[in-house]
Amino acid sequence: MNHDELTAFVTDLTDDLAPAAVESGTGMGALLASAEAIVDDKALLGVMVTAVRMGNIASYLLAAAAARAEAIGIPVRNRLKNGRDLLRELPLAPATVNRVARLAQHLDDLPNLVREVRDGDLGIEHADAVIRGLDHIATRMGADGFSEVRDKTATTLLAHARIDQPAQVMEKARELGHELAPLDPPSTPPADNPSLNQATVSRTDEGRVTLEADLDQLSGEKLHTALDALAKPIPAPDGSPDPRTRAQRTADALVTVITAYLASRNRPTVGGIVPHITMTVPLPTLVPDSPLGEAHAARLGFTGSVSAETAREIACGSTEVTALITADSVPLDAKRTQRFVTGTLRKALEARDGGCQFPGCGKPPSWCEGHHIKHWADGGETNLKNTVLLCSLHHHTYVHGKGWNIQIGFDGHPWFQSPEGGDWIRCHNRRTLTLANHAAA
Repeated sequence: MNHDELTAFVTDLTDDLAPAAVESGTGMGALLASAEAIVDDKALLGVMVTAVRMGNIASYLLAAAAARAEAIGIPVRNRLKNGRDLLRELPLAPATVNRVARLAQHLDDLPNLVREVRDGDLGIEHADAVIRGLDHIATRMGADGFSEVRDKTATTLLAHARIDQPAQVMEKARELGHELAPLDPPSTPPADNPSLNQATVSRTDEGRVTLEADLDQLSGEKLHTALDALAKPIPAPDGSPDPRTRAQRTADALVTVITAYLASRNRPTVGGIVPHITMTVPLPTLVPDSPLGEAHAARLGFTGSVSAETAREIACGSTEVTALITADSVPLDAKRTQRFVTGTLRKALEARDGGCQFPGCGKPPSWCEGHHIKHWADGGETNLKNTVLLCSLHHHTYVHGKGWNIQIGFDGHPWFQSPEGGDWIRCHNRRTLTLANHAAA
């Protein structure tokens, strides 16, 4: 079919889909209905099915054309390397180019797979999953061993491609690769190769930090295991669902793991010094009424300047933070007896609270920070009556962010009140089914 014939075919098909053709019952319009002339469910579903089949057939035609073009030397005559480069000259997404190019390479050796794409029964994404799955198994077995099971394996993956999603086809291929690989495989599968691991931590123009990692399967399993329990939804004190998305909960879980690591006393040292967060901040930034001069931006060791609000949160009592208080770059002894919840006070706080005391939480002490109930910048003392253990989520998001109130009650334990006011709620370790005061005695 040349270009003119193809144009005529498309024109006829378009005419058949027009409302007039549908209403008259002529041509393909009797079976297909356009979106502008829906007459019944069956007709519209027919349009959808036919469109999908046409798309699959078009993928086959594109792969066959690319293979034929490469065979007769069209890419070379156009100063290109191969059919894949020729496909790149078309308005196609890179992923589509790669899928079509891979199909073009297997038109002859995977006849059953190619036939299903050609007949419109199988999409290019599913066909590509079969091809990539076979390539994966071949690397696990070696050329000689794979040649003996190639046809049977291709049939198995094709059967899965008819009913499963592409990702499930690849998972089946990995499973077959594990089953069929010899005891001494010719190559290490990428999923088992830690030497391929990569991770980047970068700072955006807005000051946020982005993470990107590519891990082997075992390392990824460790990461999933570490984050899974911490990423579970946490109901609000009133029983309402956790408002955070799965991605937000996972990010909070990662921060919790990092916070627990930094709070550990048995961490590796750098030059004999245990790594800790370092902040340099002028005293007026923390104490607005200070007579020591104007407030200037605080700075963190790795990520640079931070807002005054964040600096005050950091100074609230995170045990892993060291703050160098300066005015005009001159170090000052700005402690109010003691700023951070450390040493004996930390042990006493852990003995009293036993973990995050926000109602309904209870994360262990190693995942918690010491929060000043009356902020240090407002004159709050660093003692047992003015501190409480909170996990990072409830410390920064609920107390600092949403404005939950805290006080030490008549029972010597923390009590909480929502930003809207109302009854005071007992801390996690003292929670009961009643708000009566005698229940906490």
